[in-house]
Amino acid sequence: MKHILIFAFSFLLSFGLTSCDKDAPTVETSGTETPDTPDDNPDGGEDGQSGKILIVYFSRTGYNYPNQWLEIGHTARVAGYIADLTDGDRFEIIPVIPYPDNYQETVAIARKEYDNNARPAIQNKIENIDEYDTIFIGGPVWHGTMPMIIRTFYESCNLTGKTLVPFATHAGSGLGDCERLARSYYPDNTILSGLAVQGTNSANARSDVEAWLKRIGIINNE
Repeated sequence: MKHILIFAFSFLLSFGLTSCDKDAPTVETSGTETPDTPDDNPDGGEDGQSGKILIVYFSRTGYNYPNQWLEIGHTARVAGYIADLTDGDRFEIIPVIPYPDNYQETVAIARKEYDNNARPAIQNKIENIDEYDTIFIGGPVWHGTMPMIIRTFYESCNLTGKTLVPFATHAGSGLGDCERLARSYYPDNTILSGLAVQGTNSANARSDVEAWLKRIGIINNE
């Protein structure tokens, strides 16, 4: 009888996850995006108030401003720091149509997408969004705004009731509309102060990320 109950529980559990989409899950657990040693702080926040954390980000590799080849995108690097410091899971937004390696070509495409209010399609999906309480959402600032694919993400998942935490990498535009965009989609959610990291400084930004996470109460100050 005991074996039958265990089997029945396992069967039900496999169908118990809610999702943004029915595709296979693509969330990555916190890992080695960067060579830094992760801090052990699985609960997040002094009293664990942030709950389970997901870091959603769009990042681009290839040639970047001013003329730098990136194997790891600036935003991906910052997302890696956040994941390491919070023990959060990561979800990289991957476009169906990749952006070119050429920086100027990407600039032109981004401008066209913005002018046309486009919604670039996302290749991968989050299956278990309901498991997360706090969701970081980040990307590069293009033409003073988040890439249009971030809007695709906002419109593809129900984030009602989540604590949202914007972050961005930039070449001089700061946060752009990162915080404002989150509030426009979810005005009743708790939205914490965002972080802007100069893209060319992303490799040295771990301490800035850590200070920010402490300041907004995601990790403790000890």
